[in-house]
Amino acid sequence: MEAINNNNKVWYVTGTSTGIGLDLIELLLNNGNRVTAITRYPDQTIDELKKKDTKNLEKLLAIKTDITNDESVKESVKKTIEVHGRIDVVVNNSGYGFLGAVEELSADDVQKIYAVNVFGVYNVIRHTAPYLREQRSGLVLNISSYCGYSTIGGKYSAYESTKHAINGISNSLQKELEPFNVSVVLIGLGGIRTSFSSGGNFAATKNPIEEYKTNELIEMIKKYSPFAKGDPIKVAQTLYNLSNTTGKLPSSLDFGSDSYQIAKATYETRLKELEENRELTFSTDI
Repeated sequence: MEAINNNNKVWYVTGTSTGIGLDLIELLLNNGNRVTAITRYPDQTIDELKKKDTKNLEKLLAIKTDITNDESVKESVKKTIEVHGRIDVVVNNSGYGFLGAVEELSADDVQKIYAVNVFGVYNVIRHTAPYLREQRSGLVLNISSYCGYSTIGGKYSAYESTKHAINGISNSLQKELEPFNVSVVLIGLGGIRTSFSSGGNFAATKNPIEEYKTNELIEMIKKYSPFAKGDPIKVAQTLYNLSNTTGKLPSSLDFGSDSYQIAKATYETRLKELEENRELTFSTDI
């Protein structure tokens, strides 16, 4: 892969009010790209960018959008095409976490996190893919987590299962869009020093069961998250670099040494179990 300098792309980015999303659109605008910022709080996004003395704000289209609402997403894509004329890079960055053992979760808890983390991604892809396919070019960056192939412990099932879903969506989407010269890269984030990992974007069960000690886990996250290794500025820069790279992009990338270590341990354990149970596995063949 070879990096190139192309600062005239149109980016469609979700989850831009804080964290990685905000850092990314700041970087994009400073480098002359045109950006559609998808957010529930466009005024907040614009105010934060002004505080950072962000350049080229005239190239920003901040649209109040509910990604869980199909029509809202459809209108935001339509508006992007009307204003910017095209879409080159789609970044599915919106999401939030939820803590609780399976039996502590209500049906509403599960439905809400899937509405944002999974169905919201489907909405965005469903309405942006036609433009990428028709123009025979583009890039989709789906932001997931090492939780999408591993588990960091109990009480994360709601969040982890949505990330497993994103991985599955990405794997299929890669095959579907590849014939049209559209790349899809799955990003497995490790811990990042943002409000997300410090608990700002993590909700928790309202019906804790004492035996599971979920409240202790919440306090632990708040305590250790400020020491997460991931730098959101470097994450944003790496995402930007991927868009300016020639050659075939990887189907997935892990960001952060913690994500690498967890991925490596997960794959090694899975392979070991696979071989240990090879005879039993083969025994079910006709």
